[in-house]
Amino acid sequence: MSTINLWPLIISFLVFYGIYFILSLSLNLEYGYAGLPNFGKVFFYSVGAYTAGSLTANVLRWASHGPMAAALGLQPVVDICTGPAAVARERLAAENPGLMAAIFVGALLLAAVLGGAAGYFLSYPALRVREVYLAMVLLIVAEISRSYVRANDAIACGAHGLVGIPNPLLWIDNPTVRGLSYAGIVLAIAGFMYFIAQRLVDSPFGRVLKAVRDDELAAQVLGKRVAAVKGQVMAIGSAMAAVAGALYAFHVQFVGAEDFIPVITFNVLAMVILGGAANHKGVALGALVMTMVDRFSRTSFLALFGISPPFDINFLRYVILGALLVILIMFPPQGLLPERPVRTPALEVFRRGSA
Repeated sequence: MSTINLWPLIISFLVFYGIYFILSLSLNLEYGYAGLPNFGKVFFYSVGAYTAGSLTANVLRWASHGPMAAALGLQPVVDICTGPAAVARERLAAENPGLMAAIFVGALLLAAVLGGAAGYFLSYPALRVREVYLAMVLLIVAEISRSYVRANDAIACGAHGLVGIPNPLLWIDNPTVRGLSYAGIVLAIAGFMYFIAQRLVDSPFGRVLKAVRDDELAAQVLGKRVAAVKGQVMAIGSAMAAVAGALYAFHVQFVGAEDFIPVITFNVLAMVILGGAANHKGVALGALVMTMVDRFSRTSFLALFGISPPFDINFLRYVILGALLVILIMFPPQGLLPERPVRTPALEVFRRGSA
């Protein structure tokens, strides 16, 4: 009896959980705390993925004209979209761990900067409209950008996508060790993002976000710069989403327009609602549940156990998602872990004095 290799499934689950957790944290800051329905979240996710793919491909293209490529017997790369270019990238990445580490860190930083800038830039024209229209504006921006990338070969090879984005740990020969190591990096970055997001919401800035969400007019009367606060939280959330996109590109080693469809945004929104808006621990739980549904309701998962259903079960996760949301809205509308009340030192002094 042949043994079932579950390591690829475990690695995929851990990596995607880290990515979804970062995405849900970013949307929780915008929607859960500030009340901004960012239905264009997938756009900022794609900015990070395109940044990572394009930066990696072009840096390694330049490296293919240098002595390290000549020593490996590689021909200089002219077009990054060809098959030989993808092979050359993998050879260079496997033989130059220091270069790949620099590319990886640089891609994450550049993705955060570009994603944050895009979020801040889009916040100003979009925040002039009401929340419902804001959601539609950002959704339209995401779809227009996806159509533009698909039709423009200069950006990630157009409709065909950019293939052969090397994993930064490609120099590790054992694929299981390599995958688990990369999963550890993704989860560590997700933990760092959680720490930053929690510090933000526990600070006075977090209380301002809640004030803007609950009563924007009252926040303005109290002297808060509402437009600036919304722009800042959009920039922070968009930067986080872009980092998640870069991590995704390095994991799947491919980036294409069809990977960034609107349903990704709504999956992330479901994680926030399921776990509990304005509660990062709840979001972590919601992301965990949705990642399990996403990873374990696929034909490839059942194929590991020799199960071949008579119908395509890849859409089953959407049925499960809908059922979970309906049940959640009917019974505990605040999510699995509801929002915690804000407790400040002044409030505790007031409570002790009135007791």
